[in-house]
Amino acid sequence: MPQRTNHFQKLVKVITTQLGGEHVQVIESAMLYDREADCEREVDILVVGNIASSTIKIGIECTAKKSPVDVRIIEGFKDKHRKLGINKTIVVSKSGFTRSAKICAETNHISALTIRSAEKENWSQVYEKLKGLSVYGRSYSFRSISLTFEKENAPHQFIINAETEVFFDSKWISIFEFGTTLFTSLKVSEKAFKEMMENEKNNPDPYVEVGFDLGLQYEFRDTTGCVVKPTAITLRLAYRSNYRALNPEPIVYDDQEMIAGGFFDSNGVDFAHIAARELNGTISGTLEFSGNLIPSPDSKTV
Repeated sequence: MPQRTNHFQKLVKVITTQLGGEHVQVIESAMLYDREADCEREVDILVVGNIASSTIKIGIECTAKKSPVDVRIIEGFKDKHRKLGINKTIVVSKSGFTRSAKICAETNHISALTIRSAEKENWSQVYEKLKGLSVYGRSYSFRSISLTFEKENAPHQFIINAETEVFFDSKWISIFEFGTTLFTSLKVSEKAFKEMMENEKNNPDPYVEVGFDLGLQYEFRDTTGCVVKPTAITLRLAYRSNYRALNPEPIVYDDQEMIAGGFFDSNGVDFAHIAARELNGTISGTLEFSGNLIPSPDSKTV
């Protein structure tokens, strides 16, 4: 994670990523070499792209100060970016710019931008559905894996445990990997989102149980080398979720209307930000989040 960041900087970064598309690289807290000072210096957000076989670097500096950016700050960024080989400078201020700062920025071809609230009366009806948007991370852990056999083929000595393997896709894999592949194919989190969330609210130890008909297609092998073909498998998985509100709001950034929002905890470890816009009636969005959004899973068991 970058050494120096904040909610405002991360919001600008996710907006930049959404507007830049897949043809540019957006780097937060990029370190570039300053030849005059013989040291590396940080640029809040660096956008790298190619135009006519040439690499173009756009440096974005973010300031969340309560007072408007003055001319000294603009001059400082101009000089800093010149030393770092930046081709285009953008300064984003949470509190706007003084008159002299705007004149200095325009004279030096620096874009002075703010993120301002858009009029909700003009908010696209498409965005209305996203007003209560939230994000969640979820982890699963196996509680049990059960196999079903035909009566006449029921094994007497087969041992199912964490070392059991399954012959799948032309190779032997662990029973956990096989179970994960089956479970993922169902898209349970997507199809039963409300039910699972409700179950989690009302149950201190929530789990989901699903079964699959194997039709004697897969070989299972235990640690003794015994091989069997079950007719069905039942998976029980415990799960833990972390739900967080994004609270997106309509904004205007560089004359572009969109929605943006997110959270950034004071510890700087937990965060998630989203930026989305309407393109020809379709919502295109970018979501960035910390790994801590996903809870640590419990231990696997069989």
